[in-house]
Amino acid sequence: MWLENSWYAVAFADAVKDEPIAVTALDQKLVLFRGESGEITALADRCPHRGVPLSYGKVLGNDLRCGYHGLRINSEGVCVKIPCQTQIPSQARVRRYPLEVKYKLVWVWMGKAELADPSKIPDFHYMDDPEWVTCTGYHHVKANYQLLNDNLLDLSHESYVHDTTIGNDAVAEAPASMTRSDNEVRVHRDILNAEPPAFYIKATGFTENINRWHTTIFTPPGNHVIENGSYPATGSRDQALERRVMHVLTPATETTTHYFWGVSRQYARDDAELTEYIRQQIAETFDQDAEILELQQSSIGAEGSAFPIALVTDAGPVQARRMLSQLIAREAAQA
Repeated sequence: MWLENSWYAVAFADAVKDEPIAVTALDQKLVLFRGESGEITALADRCPHRGVPLSYGKVLGNDLRCGYHGLRINSEGVCVKIPCQTQIPSQARVRRYPLEVKYKLVWVWMGKAELADPSKIPDFHYMDDPEWVTCTGYHHVKANYQLLNDNLLDLSHESYVHDTTIGNDAVAEAPASMTRSDNEVRVHRDILNAEPPAFYIKATGFTENINRWHTTIFTPPGNHVIENGSYPATGSRDQALERRVMHVLTPATETTTHYFWGVSRQYARDDAELTEYIRQQIAETFDQDAEILELQQSSIGAEGSAFPIALVTDAGPVQARRMLSQLIAREAAQA
């Protein structure tokens, strides 16, 4: 169903404070907590004693104390104290997940711990690059993560789903090209001499017709960077104002997805009002995505496939699905 030997974002790092947080990823229940050392830990969210969620407990020092009978579990997932006895059973332990904090996100390796390689965390450096200013957000979408992948690899829907924010008819009318490598799918679209949507007018100040482009770069299982820019149609590309829109998708269950996102720009970096405007507009835009994707999920149910017929613009989504299927099958064969 999904690729297990991979890094998945489960929270923004600044959201993990002094209370344990319950997170479901790939149908596995995790608890995140930050100890007094400042280190964040991810454990299986189930006390080894009676199975109560450890997220119901309390952080003490660098340990997590179960809220039912007081067992203390350390950051390695090992029980180190039982209030009523000194002997601690060897089975009193829970799974500890490899964890890294990078690009403002908490990444957890959901597969075999010995395969966890921090260098394989997908590149979202724009999120904390001082040369870019970034706003971020989160959506919990009641749809399968591959439907979100499809959505981001075919931006022609902007014309209809996002006609009040970032889209207009020119997007769907512009041709798109697709390329695929071993571990990446790219979809590019140039939209030339087109009226700027409302968002573009406010975000760039361009009021005349513009040239704009989108390049969606997908890496499995659910990571997307969209390179986006625009400039006056009567001008030249060196006048372009560029953004990077980052989408990090983590399956929660078969039909729900954690959707972490960020929008970075290199221009007007000190304009806090503009940053907040972009954050609000993108949040509204992704609310619109969530609505349409949840309707789609409800319609297709457990069937999961969204391509009874395929259009030219489905090339990117189709190739991304094939890539994921091949990787999942390869992983299963090596298990």
